[in-house]
Amino acid sequence: MRAGIWLVLLFLPVLALSPEAVQLLNEARALAEQAQETYEAQFPDKPLWAQAIAKAEAAAKLEPDEPEVWRVLAQIYTTTGWWIRAEKAWKRYLVLAGESNPAPLAEALRALGFLAYQRGDVKAALDYFEQALVLEPESEEALAWLGRIYLELGDGIRAAEYWRLAAKVNPSPRNTYFAEQAEKMAQYGSEAVKAFYQGYAAWEAGDYPTAIQQFETAAGLAPDWSEAHRWLARSYMDAGMPARAIPHWEKVIALEGNPADARHFLKLAREAAGVGLSAADAFFKGVAAYEAGRLEEAEHWFARAVEADPEYAKAWRWLGRVRYEQGRYAEAARAYERAVELDPEDTSARYFLRLARQAAGE
Repeated sequence: MRAGIWLVLLFLPVLALSPEAVQLLNEARALAEQAQETYEAQFPDKPLWAQAIAKAEAAAKLEPDEPEVWRVLAQIYTTTGWWIRAEKAWKRYLVLAGESNPAPLAEALRALGFLAYQRGDVKAALDYFEQALVLEPESEEALAWLGRIYLELGDGIRAAEYWRLAAKVNPSPRNTYFAEQAEKMAQYGSEAVKAFYQGYAAWEAGDYPTAIQQFETAAGLAPDWSEAHRWLARSYMDAGMPARAIPHWEKVIALEGNPADARHFLKLAREAAGVGLSAADAFFKGVAAYEAGRLEEAEHWFARAVEADPEYAKAWRWLGRVRYEQGRYAEAARAYERAVELDPEDTSARYFLRLARQAAGE
């Protein structure tokens, strides 16, 4: 919240309050304004905030039925992230004021849902997010969290319902993906769905061993589920085990009819199985740059490939090729020499080595 809001609140009329309550509330507002200007992070145990809370709570005791008191108190709790008290204060304010804007209360409920999720209380998290959704039916955040939690519980049908609504509110790549996948997940059974989403959560956190374990479980329970094989293959790649990814990319191709992404990654995995993922990735980027006519960029990537694996004969040959085509014959000859040294049966490298030497006057 912008600090200036407390200056606005400072001068709002409080004519219905007793003089003592007015003084307490004004002091609370002034302390809140000062706290906003003093601290980078706002927490209720900071001295100025603690004083502001004490003043506002004292005003609430004096005037328990005045909505303005509860609004100021609720705003202080919200600003400092004291969500359990913010929820109660906003509820009290809405009842007393007849206020129709549920947004502040919905925000508090979503925050409580996230905190409940973090401590592993899934039941409470669902309850908070569902309450927030009643107040704001088009809350993407609440819909996505409900979809996520039901996926983790293995309830693909309920998850699909919430992800579809989230995608309707905002057709982002994430929402659209999970809306599509959740519908498919419903047919694979709760245990497979649960393992899949736990694998995705682990992959998102960079925990590739756990991701692999969970995706293996999902693929084992639902062997015809192409997404389980795709994410298992991807996790193997990210974990630096491209050879283990190969059969799963092949499975994706068999199930989906040869999709372009799976073809690319299968080719990459097969190459990386021999030279490592970094070298293979750099090599294919070099080939793509070469085919687009960007010779300097291609040289950069081929140089990266041989740096990652100094015994990568094919990358040395391509490095010689781009240098030769740039007229740098002596440098091309050095690259071709290394390619021939590593692979004496490479007749193309031997032929261009001879040409490069002649052009360089060697």
